[in-house]
Amino acid sequence: MDARPAPKREYRQTAQRAMILETVQEAGEHLTAGEIFERVRRRDPRIGYGTVYRSLHLLAEHGLIQELTFADQASRYDGRCERHDHVHCSTCGVLLDVDVPEALMARHVAEERTGFSISHHHTVFVGVCPICRAAERDGAREDGSRSRKSN
Repeated sequence: MDARPAPKREYRQTAQRAMILETVQEAGEHLTAGEIFERVRRRDPRIGYGTVYRSLHLLAEHGLIQELTFADQASRYDGRCERHDHVHCSTCGVLLDVDVPEALMARHVAEERTGFSISHHHTVFVGVCPICRAAERDGAREDGSRSRKSN
């Protein structure tokens, strides 16, 4: 069995791909393919969901955007490609950029301990955002019980 990764598909810039890339880069938030499709479709009503979906994967494959995947949610796309980290609320799903320079130290420790030459890494801190924590506290106060989700 050949363990080499499949070669990257050729990337050819098209007007539709440029519009999709621009939409992701200008969004200011991490959108799903469906949300990107809705925004792109306002500009070009003829574009299909499949075109948007395939283009997003191709743009990510070529490092023009980042695809952020979560086990129980739709992938989200990030137009910010320089190294940065994320915080993800496990209750409401909000995903925010955060710069944690110390995360680079973890990469170096991993290289030292494993002998790997690590080309990149992606750190996502998962927790509960302040809005959801406040809602959980308020819900517990209203009915006298504790929320099933805990911090």
